Amino acid sequence: MYSRRFLSILPLCLAAIIFAAFVLSRRMAARIAAPLNSLDVDSADISMYDELTPLAHNLARLRRETTARLAALQQRADTVQVITGHMKEGLILVDQKGMILSANNSALEIFGLLDASNKNLLQLCRDMKLWQKMRRCLNGAGTQMLFEREGRTYNIYLNPVYHGETTDGAIILFLDVTEIHQAEQQRKEFSANVSHELKTPLTTISALAEMIRGGMAHDEDIQGFAHKISVQARRLIDIIEDVIRLSEFDEGGLRNAFTSFSLCGLCGAVIAGLRDKALEKEVSLEIFDGSDILLTANELMIDEMIYNLVENGIKYNVAGGSVRVSWRQEDSFTIITVADTGIGIMSEHLPRIFERFYRVDKSRSQKTGGTGLGLSIVKHIAEYHKGRVEIESVENVGTTINCFIRNQ
Repeated sequence: MYSRRFLSILPLCLAAIIFAAFVLSRRMAARIAAPLNSLDVDSADISMYDELTPLAHNLARLRRETTARLAALQQRADTVQVITGHMKEGLILVDQKGMILSANNSALEIFGLLDASNKNLLQLCRDMKLWQKMRRCLNGAGTQMLFEREGRTYNIYLNPVYHGETTDGAIILFLDVTEIHQAEQQRKEFSANVSHELKTPLTTISALAEMIRGGMAHDEDIQGFAHKISVQARRLIDIIEDVIRLSEFDEGGLRNAFTSFSLCGLCGAVIAGLRDKALEKEVSLEIFDGSDILLTANELMIDEMIYNLVENGIKYNVAGGSVRVSWRQEDSFTIITVADTGIGIMSEHLPRIFERFYRVDKSRSQKTGGTGLGLSIVKHIAEYHKGRVEIESVENVGTTINCFIRNQ
């Protein structure tokens, strides 16, 4: 009977014991964990179990080392960000899928964006050639290409980034080569134009000389042929001298042989030297009747500049027209103006009128002569004197050219 009663209450006793053990274990665990939970590894005074003190010190050391490493990494990242942010070259990093991971300020300016994060390169530019080059790069082949956007020319270098033996992304560098590209194009055009300009008189001279040598020219024609040969030879010399002149400007080999001289006297001498040409064309020459200016500059260059402008004003004028030379001072510049009442220049030609060998009307230029380098030399002379040239022209009305020469 007692055994039955004992058995009936045994489960209750066991349950009570288990519950009490659970409560006590929770309290003991909390008391044991309390020092660990309140552990401050940055504190020099660690109050806890002696057995855990070495662990606390190790944790504190690891935390300090980790913090120092993170700070160093952040500093490096900030340094890289500053460097790439101030680069003139555009820099874009993409992942294996072509998604942009990073783009510096120059790259964003190229594409006119404020942010390019989480965008595909194809979203920035719908240039399929660039996209194909990038896919080739992501397949492990570095490449480059010329890229034009908004009137600028860029040389793009695409290099793969490897993770082990696999390609993990690509670095795309945009180098602005607009000026270099334009200079190269101008060099090619200049070489082609020089060859053409030299070939024309040489062909004429060769043909006439061959006719004389072969006895094909009659005695009465010899003098005329000799005159033509002389004219073409003079043209060759003029072209060569002008090319050498421009080469001196390009190479910066000219000396600052500045002197003070009367601008009125210089212009008067130029007018006198071209008076006969003006009479042949029935063009009147006028000079500013006002106060003189004592100009400090390279006198030979200024003489050449005014001569070229007045000569052009005569060549491209009409019977009964005029060419007027004047000057004035404005701010820190002396402005020399040559205005004519000639045939004028169409507006679409004005931006290129100072290019070497550029001719508005090639057929008319061949009739009037000249090397096609005169206005280019005028521009270089003005720039040599820290100035500039401005042109205004209306077709069938006339042309006005202002040369700004900075006062020395």
